[in-house]
Amino acid sequence: MMKLFLPTIISLIFITPAVAEEATEDWGAILGGDDTVESSTGVIGMTTEELDAYAKEESAVGSEDDEVPEIFVRNRRRFVLREVQFNSDWDCDPTAVPALVHQFNRLTGMDSQALVPRSPVLLDSDSLTDWPFIYMTAHYAFNLNEDESKGLRRFIMNGGFLYADDCLYGQTFGPAFEGEVQRIFPEYDWKTLEASDPVYGMVYKQKYTSSAIHESGVPRVIRNANPWSGLFVDGTVSVLYTPQDFGCHWEISSPPTPTNPLGAGMHGMDMQPGARDAAYKIGINIIFYSFLH
Repeated sequence: MMKLFLPTIISLIFITPAVAEEATEDWGAILGGDDTVESSTGVIGMTTEELDAYAKEESAVGSEDDEVPEIFVRNRRRFVLREVQFNSDWDCDPTAVPALVHQFNRLTGMDSQALVPRSPVLLDSDSLTDWPFIYMTAHYAFNLNEDESKGLRRFIMNGGFLYADDCLYGQTFGPAFEGEVQRIFPEYDWKTLEASDPVYGMVYKQKYTSSAIHESGVPRVIRNANPWSGLFVDGTVSVLYTPQDFGCHWEISSPPTPTNPLGAGMHGMDMQPGARDAAYKIGINIIFYSFLH
């Protein structure tokens, strides 16, 4: 199974801003002392203009270059989190993805983006495999048609990662999601994840264990914990489902500021100290797991 984003991670995963700046200067010298080299593209040694020209050339219709391979990723140099549109209330957390991406940038220094205004991707789209990580959430049940099912299978078998977060545990989205995934991938196992699974803590080790997370994701036990589950392909999680409604924790009612780096939370989540910060770090852990597995 091919991984779509690993080259970027190898080059960027542990580069701090100071190291990145130093590395850019070194590359500038190697490339002939061109002081116009910038790192803002996420590509050391390539200016914004050069990256834009390259992207246009690669995607141009009728280009004389070799045919674009089936799993070519136009945004391979930065992480882009794409939301999936499907036949349920997929857009129930409109600020969640941009807010998570902002915190991902803030806490890791890596080049990433969300599409604003929102531009969801469809599972039957030919461009689906341009995006190594896709995200689904909703309250209610749904079903995928034949083309969407084939598109999702092709995406996963080409190395993509699907993360589904239940917007309100106890509604019908969770059972429908699990049923659709098992229908599309009958030869692979759908399993409950153990607390020791790397997907829980690739980067940040939380101050509490996964068994202390209840439905809303807060670090205290109110009800019996609901474990994460996923589809294992070749020994790793390729489809992840969380019942904790992390998307509602990521949502904001006002943007982050220097004095309030998380922004103002939605749904009363700020009343639970530490919960929103934990939810962002959980999201970052999941993203890094998708990079490295």
